[in-house]
Amino acid sequence: MNTFKVNINRIAVFFLMVFGIFSLGGCFWFNSPKHRKAYFPSEVTAMESLNTPFNDYNMDIQMLFHEMEVIFSSDRNSLPGSLQYDLVGRTVSFVWDQQKGNLAMQEVSSSSAGVQMAKNLAQSTQTSFNERGPYSFGTPENGSYLLFSRDDQGFFTVFSKKFQIPYSVSTSQEIFPGESSFRILSESGNEMYPCLYGKAFQKVNNLGSRNRAEKLLLASDHEGSFNIYEIELPDNQEVITFLQSEGLKQGKKLGINSEFQDQAPFISKSRLVFASDRPGGFGGFDLYYSDFDGQKWSTPINMGPQINTEFDEFRPIIDPAPYYQNSVLLFSSNRPGGLGGFDLYFVGIPKF
Repeated sequence: MNTFKVNINRIAVFFLMVFGIFSLGGCFWFNSPKHRKAYFPSEVTAMESLNTPFNDYNMDIQMLFHEMEVIFSSDRNSLPGSLQYDLVGRTVSFVWDQQKGNLAMQEVSSSSAGVQMAKNLAQSTQTSFNERGPYSFGTPENGSYLLFSRDDQGFFTVFSKKFQIPYSVSTSQEIFPGESSFRILSESGNEMYPCLYGKAFQKVNNLGSRNRAEKLLLASDHEGSFNIYEIELPDNQEVITFLQSEGLKQGKKLGINSEFQDQAPFISKSRLVFASDRPGGFGGFDLYYSDFDGQKWSTPINMGPQINTEFDEFRPIIDPAPYYQNSVLLFSSNRPGGLGGFDLYFVGIPKF
């Protein structure tokens, strides 16, 4: 009788275990991800948590993972009757819903040093003049830099702002240790939108960039209209050391330029994106791209009506987004339907 009871108990435990496994399995199956692969939307989407009724444009980003630091230009701090652009820093997150198969973007609000970095870095550059066109890069050995342009001389000049990652310094005073400016191609005219590229160079994040930058691009109107210029970087000198050295640098116009305004270049891998008001577009400034084959840049291609409008699209930024099935394009536009003036947008594009 005792043996019988023991066997009955064992059988009961066995069925409870099996039932539990099937229950958990059913529950797991019911809640298992339906959309494991993440995509950026194919339709242009407003970055609503960053936009205001003022002008918000000229974005710089860190390499996109779950959270991403962004710095952009905005006139939201202008006094009544004035129009002054400052750099504004925020941290945003992209969350892919594996059940619904959609992407949500929101601003991250936190007092942590990492989340506050972009905000505090941008604030450290603000003056009574205009700051535009941010671009950040760095190396673990030599620190990180934010490049931007300021019009304190009556025209825009490139500035560099050195900064340190909070957890690598001992006091808050060491985070933003200095700022300098330099003319690159000419003593007059606007010099804006610097960016770096090289055969294997990748702009990654504040902690560093992968491989050596071989060339610098920027937009300048010192010869009349805005054109995109290329400057060779020496392989035996740090980028900032070279830019701060005395004397103007030798630059050449890229073959992609037109007789019109070619502006706001940005490179990721071997793809260059920029804004131009050349004929053949959809109106105002349109976004274009060109690929480098190791010898020359391809004929620029308009990004099409799914991105461009009869209004202005400006300062494009692209990111390979390695954890997504497509890449992402971020830009600004004054198209209708935004909160006012220029707003910030993003859209999924094919891998490049």
